[in-house]
Amino acid sequence: MFHNIPTRKRAVATAVAAMVAIAPTLGAASPMGSDPLRLVIPFGPGGGSDITARVLSATAPEFCGPRIDVVSMSGAAGLEAVNFVRNAEPNGHTLLVTDYGPIVTSGYVDDVDWSHDDWQPVMNFTEWLPTVYTRPDHPIQTIEDWVAAAEADPGSITFGHASPLGIVHLPLVLFESATGLENIHVPTSGGGETRSLIMGGHIDLGMTLPASIASEVAAGELTALGVFAAERSAALPDTPTFREAGYDVVLPAWLMIIATSDVPAETVEFLQDCFMEALASPTAVAMSNRVNAGIEPMNSEDSTVLYQATVDSIGNILRDIGEID
Repeated sequence: MFHNIPTRKRAVATAVAAMVAIAPTLGAASPMGSDPLRLVIPFGPGGGSDITARVLSATAPEFCGPRIDVVSMSGAAGLEAVNFVRNAEPNGHTLLVTDYGPIVTSGYVDDVDWSHDDWQPVMNFTEWLPTVYTRPDHPIQTIEDWVAAAEADPGSITFGHASPLGIVHLPLVLFESATGLENIHVPTSGGGETRSLIMGGHIDLGMTLPASIASEVAAGELTALGVFAAERSAALPDTPTFREAGYDVVLPAWLMIIATSDVPAETVEFLQDCFMEALASPTAVAMSNRVNAGIEPMNSEDSTVLYQATVDSIGNILRDIGEID
């Protein structure tokens, strides 16, 4: 079951080089004034979105001008954050940092007063690979262990995830649909809470992103079972894909900075340029490597193509599984 949400790797190196070439004076010429920028995350703190956004918040003020704050709002399954950004003044100071769940999926399945066309990508951070994991003392340590346990006692395994029908839930739904397995779904506020529940022994399995657990896996504090991707994650090179285990469920995603569609084009362009310059800096590259964020920024134009393709692809998936007509 391969769902082709397009990857974001094409033209990355060229785009970054272009931004660095044209942006040496961005910080000095900032049109953003002195009011801080806010990167609003629709999940709890401590997850992959938070980790990645903080690389930017720590490095971009030098290039963009004002301070950058990272704000987590996990209420209403992420819609609190989405609506907060939607209702903010359209001046580019309040931006959403999200995967497709709270904005693409919610645009289909929730009662919202906006459409997918009411948003515009500023920049894509990276491609994300949903990963199933557990604690090292749990009886389930491999994909095969999980399948065997679920077949032996259906509905006995608790599985934690944030973002219903989003990046860390929809792959599980597709896997269950493909295999007929049943698990008890446990919604959480984000990757940080899911990890705490797993490590505390309160749930069996969870879904997150490689950046969120790579250090714990390397330290032997967590076990990564498998990745819902066509290829293994660079951050978790020893973790097999579900395809390798014989289950053709592939559903990668992205992490984008998104503005409302009424933010002026020149503001979006400035933010794109200064963000990409910041992320190309040695400090940001070192931070990204240290936290396994895998940041490979993509400009607004290419991110918009990726966003629109994801809107179409997620719509098709939701129709296939009967969530929408």
